[in-house]
Amino acid sequence: MRLFLFNVLLAVLWMFMWGIFDIYGLAAGFVLGYLLLGVVSRTMPGESYGRKGWNLLSFSAYFLRILIKANLQVAKEIITPGYQMSPRFIRYPIDGLSDFQLTSLANAITLTPGTLSADVSEDGRFLYVHCMYAQDREDAVKELDELRDRMVKELFT
Repeated sequence: MRLFLFNVLLAVLWMFMWGIFDIYGLAAGFVLGYLLLGVVSRTMPGESYGRKGWNLLSFSAYFLRILIKANLQVAKEIITPGYQMSPRFIRYPIDGLSDFQLTSLANAITLTPGTLSADVSEDGRFLYVHCMYAQDREDAVKELDELRDRMVKELFT
């Protein structure tokens, strides 16, 4: 977070240095600051600043892809006659997730059309998820596993 705030400061300094006070000047300063901090952070312990940005972009592209796929699936259900859904509740294990990670996962599941995070078990070991299209439980759990694994790996490590 400190490197991100420092990047914003570098972008503002860039605007003052060149006297360009618009969104393009801010964007140019941010990109140059990002590149500079990406190189400098490689010398510091921990993950580099540039890698974290790349991971965020990678997860965003993945989530956008599953979001579009789910929207098209629900739109097809609305447009075509008949009943193609196979709804079910899934008890999904969430061991090893922090409260923040669990909240982020539950929100990502709920944001995706056709799925809804319904509840967390009393002991905090399971998340109950309602899926509109879960004909095969193992496939649905596999998709949830991929979302959880990518979220933890690309956003929280």
